[in-house]
Amino acid sequence: MTRKEIVTLCNQHRQSVNAPPLTYHSRLHRAAQCHANYMAKTQHMSHDENIAGVKTVGERAHKANYSWNIIGENVAAGQTSASSVMNDWMHSEGHRKNILNGRFRNIGLGFAKDANGVIYWCMVLGSWPGA
Repeated sequence: MTRKEIVTLCNQHRQSVNAPPLTYHSRLHRAAQCHANYMAKTQHMSHDENIAGVKTVGERAHKANYSWNIIGENVAAGQTSASSVMNDWMHSEGHRKNILNGRFRNIGLGFAKDANGVIYWCMVLGSWPGA
């Protein structure tokens, strides 16, 4: 279960539609990991948090000092491997559109286990202004 494996799988799918490869970004990683931790703590998969200033993916990216002109997020829960979460995302229209969107240039990933061992996943995709 590695971030590198997910980035590789994303870029393989993106290559099939002539989208540029994603580059891993530490600030998006921070935003994604914080949200994965939140979902595991609350045992609830969601795109939103009930905390002022970090309710949305855009706010979480800004808090991680990532300035963006486009931002997106995929979340999931219960998958036990990088390949299984990618399979589920690629079979979901909205998640697949995010992964294949050629406007996204950067990616960050987070995952965390809850008290019952359920894994919560978060992928944040973005592009810097001017990219």
